[in-house]
Amino acid sequence: MRKLVFLPFLLFPLLLACGTPGPPADRPYRACRDVRALVGTRAAKFADDEVLVASFYRIHRKLAYPLPVTEIHHPDFHVTGISGYPWEIWMTWDLEQRVFSLGWAAQWTANERYRELVRRDLAALAGWPRYDARERPHLAGAHAARLMVAAYRNWDWLGEKLRGRIEQGLRRFVDSDPEWLGDGRLELDTAEKVLAVGGRLLNNIPTIAIIGRSMAARVSGHPLREKLERHAEALIMAQLKLRATGYTEAVAYDGYILDFVADWLPEARKDFRAKLLADAELALMLEQSWIIAAPGNLLNVAPLNDVEPREMPFHASAHAKLAALGRMNSRESWYLQKIPLEWLRSDALAALDGVDLSGTAEAPPAAGAVEGLYALTTRSGWDASDLAVVMSASEASVGHIQHDNGTILIGAGGNWLIDDPGYQQYVPGLERKFTLGPTAHNYPVIGDEGVQRVNKVKRLEVEQRDGLPCMAVDISVGYDSSAGVSKVVRKVWQAGDSLVVVADIVQFEGSAREINYHWQANPAGALWLQDGSVRIMLEGESLWVTSAGRPLDGQQIKRLPGTRGQITIGQSIPADQNGKIIWWLFKRGALAADYTLSDDGESITVADLTLTAR
Repeated sequence: MRKLVFLPFLLFPLLLACGTPGPPADRPYRACRDVRALVGTRAAKFADDEVLVASFYRIHRKLAYPLPVTEIHHPDFHVTGISGYPWEIWMTWDLEQRVFSLGWAAQWTANERYRELVRRDLAALAGWPRYDARERPHLAGAHAARLMVAAYRNWDWLGEKLRGRIEQGLRRFVDSDPEWLGDGRLELDTAEKVLAVGGRLLNNIPTIAIIGRSMAARVSGHPLREKLERHAEALIMAQLKLRATGYTEAVAYDGYILDFVADWLPEARKDFRAKLLADAELALMLEQSWIIAAPGNLLNVAPLNDVEPREMPFHASAHAKLAALGRMNSRESWYLQKIPLEWLRSDALAALDGVDLSGTAEAPPAAGAVEGLYALTTRSGWDASDLAVVMSASEASVGHIQHDNGTILIGAGGNWLIDDPGYQQYVPGLERKFTLGPTAHNYPVIGDEGVQRVNKVKRLEVEQRDGLPCMAVDISVGYDSSAGVSKVVRKVWQAGDSLVVVADIVQFEGSAREINYHWQANPAGALWLQDGSVRIMLEGESLWVTSAGRPLDGQQIKRLPGTRGQITIGQSIPADQNGKIIWWLFKRGALAADYTLSDDGESITVADLTLTAR
């Protein structure tokens, strides 16, 4: 199955640009005054910077690049276990943020100081000797091209001399790596031809690299423009066709591709643009943003796989840019009004500046059980007072998808109280071992080594059953044969906005073994142990974790080596429980769940609710 603080010198021009303020409390915050004020606040900070501070958050480093940035640097900093670390990717992310903030603030306020800083930064960028530092075209060049194209198209105050330099830089970018473009790649002008070649073309990196070159070729009038255009079309449609088979790189990297597609699309052929905007698979990709969102903060997407919600909000940028192109139904309007502006990148904020969401207060999607592209979800609703559960269920075999099927996250109040790292550390060591290993997730681990080795899962149900949202998966097919399991089924029920019940059935083919659990509490949460249950408290929310029939104690609460702060609530189930139901209860509120197990352990009663897993 798959179904702000306002800076005084900015306030006056912002009000001139946006008109008279409306009612303060109930007015949707998507008013242009809010967008422009936030970008203006960022611009004011960037204007005083002498260096570009680039954050390499995955390896816990920050570098200070002298401004203006005149080339792709290869900083002489040692990164253990990685030769040629791709510094340029994150550097160009932060360069984009700087120039887009200054440039759009200058566009809206005619601030000449900001304009001069933008001209200086873009002149340096247009003169880069090379736009990719990899053996093959990579992400940095696409970001550099996108930035120059956006400036060229939108800011008429750049001046003809700088515009000419940008054209030259973009042409030089397209001309780089001729071998890469000359190996028959540009003859792949249909989705079918692309799919016949296979995966090497469809990772986010080569897809974005081509889209960036296509945009550059348009502005520079490059002879390869038409071929790049057709190849980009083919790649985009191939991406959508793959999604119909369950392929995904998770919401952050799927959204990364869509963000570039949204920037490329305005100058695409009209018939292709209309076809793409109406495509059902595009709609499903976009829907992932809210399907797996935390109640109370729809940009805090469930951190399954490599997601990092705060650092990689590109999927939301795609929503904003596509809305500016006219692709906005009532559901998109609802979503764009709900997301926090502060998490959006400045180019996305600029896109929203032109989107009218007034009078479009639509009802949210239906609560209950929902089947997403790579996860199943249940929820009581979308607000901070609601509760949501997201369960990993993917068969995609790509680098950003981890082997964690059956893992659940539980969210309320804008956060994930039962959490997951949501990233992989790139540097070898304890942190990388943790982020890619089974102890970072909460599916059943058999002994020490009985873990999932491949992404295989059977989705058994995602539905309302007996009035409760319910979802179930069989993950036994994902385990290595050494685990010796014949059946591993996880079933999850959600009762309203306060209770989640999990039932696991683990059966062995031969000798039974110990079953181990690792539940990650949110790193920012505070914990307490009482009467055999663990309480997680965060920003006014409280969630109790109970192992039915097996009280938890302080020895089972640990911070595992390599975590960024997650505290692990562990439990070991003895081998004599082979084939029996293992029950877990998650109760929101001041008290832990009060439950009764049947004598045979086949059913559990919580309050007036009785559940049976078989």
